[in-house]
Amino acid sequence: MRQRPDFDDAALARAAHALSQDLGPVEPLLPRPLPRAVPRRSRLRPAVGRTLAAAAVIALLSVLASERRQSDPPLSAEAAFVPRYAAPAVAPPVWSDAAPDRYRLGDATGRARAQAGLREDTLTAGAFGVHEEPFLRLVAVEAAEPDGEGSLFVTLARRAAEAGGLSVARTGEHGRLATRFGALDTVDAMLADPEGRRACTAFRLTAALRLEGWLCAPLGQLPEPRAVACTVERLAALPGAPLSPAVAAMLAEPRSTTCPPEEPATTAALPAPRKAARKNAARVRH
Repeated sequence: MRQRPDFDDAALARAAHALSQDLGPVEPLLPRPLPRAVPRRSRLRPAVGRTLAAAAVIALLSVLASERRQSDPPLSAEAAFVPRYAAPAVAPPVWSDAAPDRYRLGDATGRARAQAGLREDTLTAGAFGVHEEPFLRLVAVEAAEPDGEGSLFVTLARRAAEAGGLSVARTGEHGRLATRFGALDTVDAMLADPEGRRACTAFRLTAALRLEGWLCAPLGQLPEPRAVACTVERLAALPGAPLSPAVAAMLAEPRSTTCPPEEPATTAALPAPRKAARKNAARVRH
């Protein structure tokens, strides 16, 4: 291969010499040592110091508290905490027996009790355990201040508990009957005692004289609504009873024509008696 004359060795040597003359003396390139890395100050040291200081303070407080408990005398069981402004317990007024000399209701027997500003007369006919006869219980309440009505179920449950420990097993339909004293609220209920149950109609009337109670028909049947209304309407005052003007005016209201006054209250729920058939009368053969 033929070489060019301007790229021979002598030409390259001369060019290198001329370049060295232009640059001057050059120091040899040697590796320089790297600067030593200085570690930064750790950020965990202040946090660790604060944690240790807090633990030491907590330990010191625990030791001081234990020494205080050991030095204090133990509290007695009698020294219980008593609120500074505790209201004293007020016992309810005590009932006192009163003479049942104000109301009458057919053949029902009565008893009365009274306390400050309140009097209750209870009239009872029949017995709850005798299912062959009707059972009536009516409570006439005279109160100086009007009482909150609440629900009829609550009133029934309270009166049932007072009547020898009866309870309300279940309730049925609500209703309202018109009487000479005003509207009578009613509810069908099943009353029970440890020996059995009876279907009754509970009632309540809110007027100058508040009336509460129930009527149970014989043989497990519910009484007729008209029988319940007539039973309440037959409530009357005994001659010479010391009644307030409002109660006296209430009992003086005219009776309904459908409730004759001469009919006893306990027979309102009884069915009409059948006429006895004569022995020689012809009978229908079925």
